[in-house]
Amino acid sequence: VVTGLGEVSAEGVRSRGLTLATWPGAQAVAPTGGRVIYAGKFRRYGNIVILDHGGGWTSLVAGLDRVLVRVGDQLVQGSPLGRAPQGDSPRVTVELRRQGRPVDLAQLLD
Repeated sequence: VVTGLGEVSAEGVRSRGLTLATWPGAQAVAPTGGRVIYAGKFRRYGNIVILDHGGGWTSLVAGLDRVLVRVGDQLVQGSPLGRAPQGDSPRVTVELRRQGRPVDLAQLLD
């Protein structure tokens, strides 16, 4: 974990999720099942995928080099979403939200 929920990055941006260091080109997968509601480039975040898990829960995976899913795809936990960037220090950010508010994903991990 490079940056946790609420931490401020070197650029002065407060994190709304976990930023993870990955292997170059590592496969990013769905944290749990859901329907893809966005897949593509978004501002300075690179490629992102947003999943709707139902019941007001959504997750976002940002910083992807490549996206392997399309809007409307129904995914199960572990389904490939895309690939992390190549390079010296690739990073992927994962956010979990309930009713649009960030939830500390770290507290849900073992």
